[in-house]
Amino acid sequence: MEIYSLSEWDLRKLVNNLAEDNYIFLPVFCQQREGPRSRWEFVRWDPQTTHFQLNCRRTDALCYDFFFPPNNVLHTFPEGQPGEEGKGIALLGYKSCDIEALKILDRAFEQGAMSYPFYEKRREETTIISCDCLEIADPCFCNKVGGQPYPESGFDLNVSTLPHYGDMLVEVGEDSIKGHEIADRYDHLLTEATDKQLELRKAHREKMMKKTEEKNAYFEVEPEVGEVPRDAPFWEKYSTKNRYCTAFTLACPTSLALHNIREEGEGNSVKDKVWDSATTKDIHHELHSDDPTDSRLKEMFYDKFRRAYEEFGNYGCSGCGLCISTAGGEVDIRDIIADARNYVES
Repeated sequence: MEIYSLSEWDLRKLVNNLAEDNYIFLPVFCQQREGPRSRWEFVRWDPQTTHFQLNCRRTDALCYDFFFPPNNVLHTFPEGQPGEEGKGIALLGYKSCDIEALKILDRAFEQGAMSYPFYEKRREETTIISCDCLEIADPCFCNKVGGQPYPESGFDLNVSTLPHYGDMLVEVGEDSIKGHEIADRYDHLLTEATDKQLELRKAHREKMMKKTEEKNAYFEVEPEVGEVPRDAPFWEKYSTKNRYCTAFTLACPTSLALHNIREEGEGNSVKDKVWDSATTKDIHHELHSDDPTDSRLKEMFYDKFRRAYEEFGNYGCSGCGLCISTAGGEVDIRDIIADARNYVES
């Protein structure tokens, strides 16, 4: 494990240097034009105008937006539309739940039946610089699906801010070639982390984990929750106003549903990819069934906690809670999980 110490100013230098070969994106606090709601979004790094801020909660943006835009032209024939050559993407500020979501997408689009070469290529061109969580958002429940408020793998570099200490720690991803190359290139900005700094990082991580556990102590996620029957009585509570709601699937960073549109003209054609708000191929059958409790929310639950577990041995959920915040708190997936577990135990 390689862990180094550097100041925030030196981290800025490192980011500026990375910008020579990469498009840099990092979280920025944004106020919506209408209403009181504010959110964190990824924006293109501009050292002159962009406020450098990594000490924030996870963003409201989906982690796959950089790899799968909601609507994206894949390629055209006979002429392609190449981007600027030789420049990658560096994403700063990813959280543990973002990385776990990417791992789910990796299994689906690099290893699974939905293997997709464009996704793999974009992943190879992207540098992930993640950071520990310094606060826990209300909807977060990463600890219930095998995560924690700090990443342990899946990053090239991970930044840990030491509260009340001033400096930052940078951990190099153990298996990351890009991470080791960056550390070697900018070793003049890095010093070896001290035992005191490592102790402070450990103490803060334990504090954040405790907060997450306390917040979600009222429910547990177990493989059995995905086995509850579709006609279980508790589904009636969630059926009426959420039957066609797309918030629970469009806001999910691990949604795997997409369809292709092929448009042909005179002598050429365009292949376009559009994300669908449903998560399963038979969604239309389910939503037009005779069961009044069938809904997109219901399909999302079974997609994450039954189908994904059966195929990969892990839940298809990162615990980010974006489905909760996007739905305005009307439905909380944690309540559904608790109801499912109570049904299994009854």
